[in-house]
Amino acid sequence: MLTIKKLTLVTRIPILNDFNYQFEKGNIYLISAVNGSGKTTFFRALTNLIRRKHGNISFDGKPFEKEKRAVFFYETPDWMDGNLSGLDYLKFVQKQWQSSHDLNDEINFWKMDDYIKLPIKKYSLGMKQRLVIAMYFCSNATYLIMDEISNGLDEESRKQLYKRIKETAVKEKKCIIISSHYKSDVATIANHILHLENQKLTEES
Repeated sequence: MLTIKKLTLVTRIPILNDFNYQFEKGNIYLISAVNGSGKTTFFRALTNLIRRKHGNISFDGKPFEKEKRAVFFYETPDWMDGNLSGLDYLKFVQKQWQSSHDLNDEINFWKMDDYIKLPIKKYSLGMKQRLVIAMYFCSNATYLIMDEISNGLDEESRKQLYKRIKETAVKEKKCIIISSHYKSDVATIANHILHLENQKLTEES
């Protein structure tokens, strides 16, 4: 369980004030908000990429530093080194997260065979996004934090992604937290929808 107690976030502007919540395994959570309201800031705070003003975040009762391999968050393909290949990244994730997930299965599932060994600088946006998605599943982490994970995908690929996310959450007892521009699509698979507005993150009934 991901437990958040009295979390307050402030960047140039206040983002979140005194937020308390428990994210449970086996569930999908959709974080809904208008652009610029702080979804990504919230995700960064969960993984200690930014400092929080105050509050406590724990994964299965432990701070993020002690549970890093249980959590996977890759904010954007812009983080990637264009001189490395997609295969380099998949191998890195598999090693760092000590995962036994089959890389070839993931490459085949996302139809990346033709380009997975090429430098990422030759990838289209959609190709990069498929690689990021594959990295999530290859990590085999318990907590998957996905920021606009369906960006750059066509409709059919999005459907395939949402089906896979649903199956993974249920069968493998993952806790999956998603933000998406395609709220209506993700809402069909989400167990819980939380809306971020006016420094409050509240669950929709």
